[in-house]
Amino acid sequence: MNHQPVLKIYLVAVYYIIVFIHACTYMSVKDTSWLHLYQNNIGIMALVYISFFITFLINLSIIKASSSHNDRFDTHPMLYFSPKDISQLQQKASTTHSHIAAILKDAVHTMLASKEKYLPPSDYEKFGSKWNEIYGNNMPPLAMYCVLYPADKEAYNFALDYMDVMTLLPKWQVISTPTDEVPVAHSLTGYVTTFDFLYPRLDYKRRKAYMERIKKETAEFYRISKFRSWGLFYLQNHVATNYLALLHGSLVVALHDEVGVMWAEHAKIMIEKSMTLLNHIVDGSLDEGVAYGGYTSRSVTQYIYLAKRHFQIDHSKDPWVESHFNFFYNTILPDFQRTIGIADSNSNWFYGPESQLVFLDAFTMRNGHGNWLAKEIRKHRSKDPKSKLMASNSQCWCTLHTEFLWYDASIKPQPPENIGKPHLHVFNDWGVATFSSLSASKYTNTFLGFKSGKLHGRAVFDVVQRGMYKSWVKGWRSFNPGHEHPDQNMFVFEPRGTPFITDALYGPKYSYLNNVLSFSPSSTSECFQPWEGQLGECSKWLQWKKESMATYGGEIISSSFDNDMVHLSGEAVNSYSTAMQLVSVYRSLLLMDEEVLLVLDHIETKESTPLKEVAAFFHNINFEFQKSTYSKLNGAVVKVDNFEMQMFWIDSEGLSVPAEIEHQSHPSEFQKRQTNFVNVTYPLRPGITRIAYALLGPSIKLRRLRFLEENKEGVHLGLTTSKKDYSVSIVTLYDDPIVRYKFLGYPGYASVKVRNGKTVHFGVNTTQYKPFLPLPGNQSFLFNILNLSLVFTGIACVFMYFVKGRLRLKYNRRFKLLLGVIGCLWMLAIFQFIKICKDSVCFVSHAKKNLSPEAEKKLDLSSILIMSLPGTGSELIGWLFYNNHDFVFLNAPSNVVPIPNPTDGTVVDPLLDACQWTKRDIKLTPFMKGWMRSITRNPRNHIMRENIQGRGRRAIHQHLLENNINAKNISFSKDMWMKRKLLVEAGEDINFKEYTEENLIKHIQEFPNARSVIHLKSGSWSLKLPWIHTILKGQVKMIYIIRDPRAWVSNILRSGVSSLYNQWNFPEQLEQLFKLADETCQPAKQYAWEYEKVRRAWTDQKTTPHELLAWVWLAHTEATLRLSGVIPAENFLMVRWEDLVLDSEGTANNMYKYIGYPMPQKVLHQLQQATRSNIVKNRYEGVIRKESVVTWQRELSPEEIHAIEEISSLIVTTHDEHQILW
Repeated sequence: MNHQPVLKIYLVAVYYIIVFIHACTYMSVKDTSWLHLYQNNIGIMALVYISFFITFLINLSIIKASSSHNDRFDTHPMLYFSPKDISQLQQKASTTHSHIAAILKDAVHTMLASKEKYLPPSDYEKFGSKWNEIYGNNMPPLAMYCVLYPADKEAYNFALDYMDVMTLLPKWQVISTPTDEVPVAHSLTGYVTTFDFLYPRLDYKRRKAYMERIKKETAEFYRISKFRSWGLFYLQNHVATNYLALLHGSLVVALHDEVGVMWAEHAKIMIEKSMTLLNHIVDGSLDEGVAYGGYTSRSVTQYIYLAKRHFQIDHSKDPWVESHFNFFYNTILPDFQRTIGIADSNSNWFYGPESQLVFLDAFTMRNGHGNWLAKEIRKHRSKDPKSKLMASNSQCWCTLHTEFLWYDASIKPQPPENIGKPHLHVFNDWGVATFSSLSASKYTNTFLGFKSGKLHGRAVFDVVQRGMYKSWVKGWRSFNPGHEHPDQNMFVFEPRGTPFITDALYGPKYSYLNNVLSFSPSSTSECFQPWEGQLGECSKWLQWKKESMATYGGEIISSSFDNDMVHLSGEAVNSYSTAMQLVSVYRSLLLMDEEVLLVLDHIETKESTPLKEVAAFFHNINFEFQKSTYSKLNGAVVKVDNFEMQMFWIDSEGLSVPAEIEHQSHPSEFQKRQTNFVNVTYPLRPGITRIAYALLGPSIKLRRLRFLEENKEGVHLGLTTSKKDYSVSIVTLYDDPIVRYKFLGYPGYASVKVRNGKTVHFGVNTTQYKPFLPLPGNQSFLFNILNLSLVFTGIACVFMYFVKGRLRLKYNRRFKLLLGVIGCLWMLAIFQFIKICKDSVCFVSHAKKNLSPEAEKKLDLSSILIMSLPGTGSELIGWLFYNNHDFVFLNAPSNVVPIPNPTDGTVVDPLLDACQWTKRDIKLTPFMKGWMRSITRNPRNHIMRENIQGRGRRAIHQHLLENNINAKNISFSKDMWMKRKLLVEAGEDINFKEYTEENLIKHIQEFPNARSVIHLKSGSWSLKLPWIHTILKGQVKMIYIIRDPRAWVSNILRSGVSSLYNQWNFPEQLEQLFKLADETCQPAKQYAWEYEKVRRAWTDQKTTPHELLAWVWLAHTEATLRLSGVIPAENFLMVRWEDLVLDSEGTANNMYKYIGYPMPQKVLHQLQQATRSNIVKNRYEGVIRKESVVTWQRELSPEEIHAIEEISSLIVTTHDEHQILW
């Protein structure tokens, strides 16, 4: 029984009884000596009362803390359900949940049919002789079955025997690994769950014996967690498994003994820290891959449920949880039986994932996707006991009880909208991209996967590098990415559902066991000398603790899907030792057909490199490779049944080396694993080496593969198959937008021309550009020869005609024969030219490769201007451009980029003004015109000049207003306060992410050709749209950030006396605005007449601050829309601030499409973190989250909301594209 409520009442009663007795004694005493004693010792008595009161409060707080776990429960079962729920569960077993109950029945009947196999051995030597998690894993489904079917005495007796054996065993450890608590955790979790489920039916003796064992094991877990490595790590499968076991035991013990409260608090705090870190991982992934990731998420979903049930902490809407479905859906292969096997992996899942999927549907998504995928996975599971795809006996049933409990039958299974359609998904934290066309009825679709990511994923890597939680994250000592592989730039390819290039799965951490590059000779090689692969290799686990791993990782550069083609690329130079003197290790993949994949490896080295050779590896764990040749190309084939898949390769010098075909067996988990692989070794050229590989599916044959032209910027390749001819252009100097534009004709990364077909420009909205393509070298040469031939032949014909006519010459037979031979050769040249052009883009309009300086100035590479009302929160958009090699993000005004104070009388108010500028004002504003052109076209020169001059010596005026605006705190929801309270108790000292001036200067130095993104923080600039467009023509893209007027008003008025409204002295600002308008705007008739509405409200003494602000929002928005109508639609975009927060990915994609540049996945990750992870502070309102969109509902009164809505609803616009109403 839970006696804490009674104890509370008891303490309160005792306190007041004592006070009452003393009071009565004082009032009724008649003996003056006693009265004198009371009066003389009143101070002492007061101290007694106070000390007792403090003791009372302390005890009450302890009781409150302990009772917060189990106030609602006073008996078992209580972990996942209560006694009153049992009858309903039993009813579901025969109705809505019958399909899961049937699997439970099969599982238990299988156990009962082979009791000796499934019952734990009573001999500890036998029990501990091998990995024994099976015994803990099989207990919960057995107990769940006994709850659902209490009449089955055989099953119940078997469960009792099971528990008795586990109770009598002296230890649960594996003898060979006594310090590994993972198998013990499985035993403890299963044992506690069974005890809780079956408690009502247990006799007193068993209750006592089982409880003593639970208490013993839980106490040991608590003690060990203080010093064992797993107790100090976060986000790893051992951590999640062991702390979940500790939590299970603690919750049950706490119902009987107060010590359990302390253990549960410890488990909760440690898991909550992991939950905090998980919320940095916005793509829902886990760095250990799908197999071990599913293992971790099994524990995480159980914790989320228990935290809600026992601690009233709700994580169901956390960013990681909301995205976690993608981790299962977008990693599954077309047969629904296997997954992509990044890191230490099996062919599919270790635990679940049906339980996790129904959990996500029931508590987070509620759209049927989770139930549908769980159903399909179960439907397609292998039933063959000999199959490697068959779920392990030790894991196949262990999540059935939670699947049954969480399944919501009211949610109809519904596939995602893109089911059956080709789609590309990028995990921007994990660094993994997958392309597939998953269909429940067709299993022969193509799958392509690519990996190039940071150590432990981008978010954790960032946490470590920035030192974001210094009190409890101790660098890499707080993490364990040992299951990761040295696999940056690896890929897998299954054309039409047939494994061609696969993962090598679980195994030792050797680079050659992954589809990546190794180099030789290397002085820093630790294994397989003189060859060395990626950092961290040469051990059973990835050696992440080495200093050289501080910057380890890859980066997905391009990820684009267009016209049924896919382009993926990644840079992995930071994954290799600096001693190798590598400049770039860039791999580009082009999937041009379901069965045609072109891979280009670009390796650039320094002059001082010791490297002489490079080796590429390609694995297939299912089928063997065989050598093959075609024409002058060497290759390899995989034969499956009556068809084969081919791969061939060539370098830029035309060399195709023979491959080494190898077969290997290596240790994996508790068994050997085999793999087959191709080793393609090439000599490294001085400076740059490029190798192309063509991989072809069953129905495609190679006809030709060659390099057409190459230079330091990129390559042109030709690929001819039995079905199509392709001409491919790939930029390898990928971080310079000018280079990409000059090479491709637009700022993307690759393009493909199909003979007599389409041209695909990957990565951008190409309607923004008129592409020009450099002519491949050999074709350009022939084209010039042909032109010269035509010219000289024409001149010769004219010459001979006039000579013959004037001199009356006669040609002999030899001369005529010579002319005939020349004509035949000329015709042969034309024929040869036409033949070559069959495989190329000869007949596409081209521009010259080397542009003149004048032509370079005319490159249509736009800069971006961002405008908004002050206080809108538009600073948030910076995270969509920070750290992007294509852009440099500048705030104006700021210390780095001040707004100039011109001498021509022009004034730009740092807060707000009502003066509009048009093209007629250009002559009147020469200074501002020059500044605008300078900052947009030459940001590097401008920034470096300002940086050199120093802030103290600037002659340019800088308004001090911005420095006086501090972040405002907004109210948290109850759940958010609870989570943050837990972190404070744990010693939270978060170092919020920010982009500093030092970051900016370093960025512009590293990427001198980055285009400008100017965030004009003043509210004045959107009234100058026509002026800006006239100055910059089509080379500027303007973005206006608009916010819900209710939210904007609330933001300005937040925090009362210290509000922005008071800091800005807003009424005085309006007075200055109208004074400026009267003095400056009227003579030129450039006053924004919409502000007359504001003037009337400002002069009305009855106008409240929120009404005045609403009139400002209305006037400014109407004026902005009116002025935007006079510039081309392709140069102006309105973006809702709420869309940036609620739909970061969709809004970001639309913005980059509008801009005409490819969007790096890392900037999308930044924006998603800024709006979801609580780690970025907006200058005006603190941390931004989804709740920020509706904060105004809590901060404004109904009357204020109504008034703002009435005013803002007056807006009128004829622009259908501007959907600004809420």
